[in-house]
Amino acid sequence: MTNEPASSFPAMVLAGGRSTRMGEDKAAKRLAGKPLAQIVATRVAAQASPVFINSRNPSLASLAYDLLPDTIEGQEGPLAGILAGLEHVAATLPNATHLAIVPADAPFFPDTLVARLAAAIEAPETVAMAAYCGDPEPAFALWPVELAPHLRRWLETGQNRAIRAFAATCQVRLVDFVDEPSHSFFNVNRPRDFERARDLMGLGQAPKILGISGWKNSGKTGLTVRLVEELTARGYRVSTIKHAHHDFDIDKVGADSFRHRQAGAHEVTIVSGTRYAIMHELRGNPEPAFEEVLSRLAPCDIVVIEGYKREPVPKIEARRLEAKSRVPLAPEDPYIVAIAADHPVEDAALPVFNLDDTMALADFAERLLGFAS
Repeated sequence: MTNEPASSFPAMVLAGGRSTRMGEDKAAKRLAGKPLAQIVATRVAAQASPVFINSRNPSLASLAYDLLPDTIEGQEGPLAGILAGLEHVAATLPNATHLAIVPADAPFFPDTLVARLAAAIEAPETVAMAAYCGDPEPAFALWPVELAPHLRRWLETGQNRAIRAFAATCQVRLVDFVDEPSHSFFNVNRPRDFERARDLMGLGQAPKILGISGWKNSGKTGLTVRLVEELTARGYRVSTIKHAHHDFDIDKVGADSFRHRQAGAHEVTIVSGTRYAIMHELRGNPEPAFEEVLSRLAPCDIVVIEGYKREPVPKIEARRLEAKSRVPLAPEDPYIVAIAADHPVEDAALPVFNLDDTMALADFAERLLGFAS
């Protein structure tokens, strides 16, 4: 067994696959606001150092980890990524004997993965590979750096590109993580897997609520739209609630659904292959409470509400010089936690953002709602 601490091993995240089953680069797909590759890299960075990401995707270049593209052309699969990592470590980290490998699509692997694999290394040539209930998990392993030439020959001579096939030519020691949760080695390969990953992370269970408050023409709707766009792009499922004027209508006069309502229908549901809508006529009954409206929404991560000035939820106050009123709302509303304005705001006791700085406001919203530190 090795006496080296697990943190002395470098690690690499395999993120160079084609992602054909996902339909887009799954390593760059966002979950809880972060690309999957970043979530996995951060998790393994607590166990090993330094950490690299095997990818050519330029969108991942902004992460705090060096990108290592394959050194063999043609996207030859995970073995090509492992080769790139082994050769890089051999050239830059002469004291490293092994490289930890984890896939970018598995964000729930054990936080003791590298330490337990390291404890199983019996010799410099030992491959320590994870298993679950006796089944090998070949994408989670400590690979000897000295295997780089052997792996290059294997790939260049057109051998089987499966990790298991190459591992069969090596000295492998399996480490069974049967004591870990059953989803520890769960892979996010398909859109439905992404939904399961969201559930495993606790997203969508109880939505966080963010209010956008302000006077008429203060920029509330524009800010709401931009925040929904940005938070959705960060991987959150966002719903909105808009408090409108008394006499609003979303139906067209003369349309079939309009005629249904005019005939006295209590609720009218319109359904198509793209969307559905339910219109509920109050017929003189009082406006439903905010909590009742909220309870009708499908599960989501964040609900952005616009126009509910009196609800006790955290709010961002929108301010514009062209607004109907410039009287600040924050001094009278303890639930306003920030101000977004198109002009300088003097003597504010709250954080102040440029009304158009959507990225900074989305970052603030993530921290406020507990999705980021």
